[in-house]
Amino acid sequence: MRLTRLQLLDFKNHQEVEMELCAQVNCLLGDNGTGKTNVLDAVHYLGNAKGYFNPIDSQNIHHGKTAFLVEGTFAVEDAKGEVELDRVACAVAKGQKKLLKRNGKAYSKLADHVGRYPVVMIAPSDSVLVLDGSEVRRKWMDAVISQYDRPYLDRLIQYHHLVQQRNILLRYFAENRVWDEAQLAPWDEQMVPLAEAIAAERIRFLEEFTPEFQRIHGGLSGGRETVGLSLHTKVFAGRFAESLQEARDDDRRLRRSTVGIHKDDVDFRIGDHPLKRFGSQGQQKTFLLALRLAQVEHLARRVGRRPILLLDDIFDKIDAHRASALMEALGQADFGQVFISDTDNDRIPSLLAKAGVDHASWWVSEEGVRPLGETVQSEPES
Repeated sequence: MRLTRLQLLDFKNHQEVEMELCAQVNCLLGDNGTGKTNVLDAVHYLGNAKGYFNPIDSQNIHHGKTAFLVEGTFAVEDAKGEVELDRVACAVAKGQKKLLKRNGKAYSKLADHVGRYPVVMIAPSDSVLVLDGSEVRRKWMDAVISQYDRPYLDRLIQYHHLVQQRNILLRYFAENRVWDEAQLAPWDEQMVPLAEAIAAERIRFLEEFTPEFQRIHGGLSGGRETVGLSLHTKVFAGRFAESLQEARDDDRRLRRSTVGIHKDDVDFRIGDHPLKRFGSQGQQKTFLLALRLAQVEHLARRVGRRPILLLDDIFDKIDAHRASALMEALGQADFGQVFISDTDNDRIPSLLAKAGVDHASWWVSEEGVRPLGETVQSEPES
C-alpha cells in the first residue's frame, strides 16, 4: 500500500497543496513553523479519519475559512498482486458533521475505516508515552489492537460505557448517603466477561509484539541496551468478579470503579529499570522509535498491508549511529512508504542516498509546498 497523490485545501496553514508522491521516502524540508508537520497530519487524517495532534476537527480549518478538505489516492495491492486505486477524502465544515468518503461513497460509521489504510506517526510528542500516566500507554496499545481486531474495539467501547454508568451510580450513592450493592450487580455481571477478554487480548498482543520490538531496538542501539514491555493488570481470567467484590470499600469511598482494565498499564523498561526514571533522553527517543517501527511490523502482519510511516522531526535527540541505522531500516525493500520531516535541508537526503534509498524531497514554506528535483534513484556505497 502506498499513497500516490495528496491534495490539501484550507487545511491548517496550507491553502492549496497538490503532491505526486514517491513510493518509498518523501522528505519534507523547511524552517520551523512552515507546515511540514501539517502535511504529515493530513496523511494521518486519510488513514485514521482524525488528526494526530489536535482532536478538534474544526480547529484544523485554515484561519478565516469555513471548511477544509484532505484528499488522497492509495495504491493497494490485492491478494492476486493486482493494484487498485482507492480515493479517500475527508472534509470538515464548521458546524457540520465530519464527512469521510472512499471512492465517492460516504462511510456510515467512521470506525469502519479503521485499519483499512494503516498509518503510524512518530513525533516529538510521543515522549508522553514515557513521561505521562498509564492512560496514554493504554490508549497506544488499544489503538494498535483496534486496527486489526474489530471485536476488541467493540468490547472496549462497551466496557467503558459500563464503567461510566457504574461510576454514575457510585456517585449517586455517595451524594444521597445510601448504599445498595444489589444495584451494582448488573453492571458487574456485564463488565466481567468484557474485561477478562480485553485483558487476555492485551497479554497476547504484548507476547507477539515484544520480540519484534526488541529486535528492532537492538538494530537501532547496536545491541548496547536491553529493553522490555510488560502488562500491569489486576484482571485475570475467572477472578475479576472476585476482584470487583474485594474493591467494594474503595469504590464506595472514592466514588468510582477502582479495579478493571481501565487501570492497566504497560511497563517500559531499559535493562532492569523503569525507562522513565533511568533512561536518558537519547535512550527514550530510541525506545520510542523502536516501539513505533515495531508497530509498523505488527500491523503489516495483522492487517495484511504495510502501514505508511510518518516521522516528524525525529533527529532531535538521536546520535549519528542511530540515525544511520534508522535510514538503513527504512531502505529495506519491503519496509513500505515513509514521510519524514526535518529543518536541515541536506541531512536526511544525504543519509538516504548513502543507504541507497529512493526518495523525493519537498520544500515547505509559507508560499506552499514544491518539489526539490525529481525522485532520486540512489545506489549504496561500495
